[in-house]
Amino acid sequence: SNLLAACTMARVLGMDMECIARGIAKVAPVEHRLELLRTQGGFTVIDDAFNANPKGADAALEVLRGFPGRRIIVTPGFVELGTEEASYNRAFGEHMAECVDIAILVGRRHTEPIAQGLRAKGFPEDALHIVGSLDEASALLAQIRRPGDVELYENDLPDNYQE
Repeated sequence: SNLLAACTMARVLGMDMECIARGIAKVAPVEHRLELLRTQGGFTVIDDAFNANPKGADAALEVLRGFPGRRIIVTPGFVELGTEEASYNRAFGEHMAECVDIAILVGRRHTEPIAQGLRAKGFPEDALHIVGSLDEASALLAQIRRPGDVELYENDLPDNYQE
């Protein structure tokens, strides 16, 4: 939306479309913020691992929903949201149930509200995986991923986080 607003303003200020297009071609994605990564294995990674918040995570789920193929999320959910953290994570799980085919939750205790939200919306139990670490998530993905899959990495745990 920011890019669209900048293009609109450039047009209002009299820039021609070719000049605007040349400028857009130079725009690089911000690392770890809905960064689209193509892989050698024929699957796509959406890296949204930097500092998730509820609104941003909801937007990332909607982006994922728009992709064809099997949609996979890898997430620890939200941390550091105080007394509202569990309710935000449960709502995240409920929304996730509408957008993903496979959910890999990182953190056995911390992600329980997400799992509750997924289950409340009828998410298939065999598509829900709860692992203890990102290494376990990576090992699981190596076993189940296939060409055409789209993987969303949503949030990363802070360095000082201990479950």
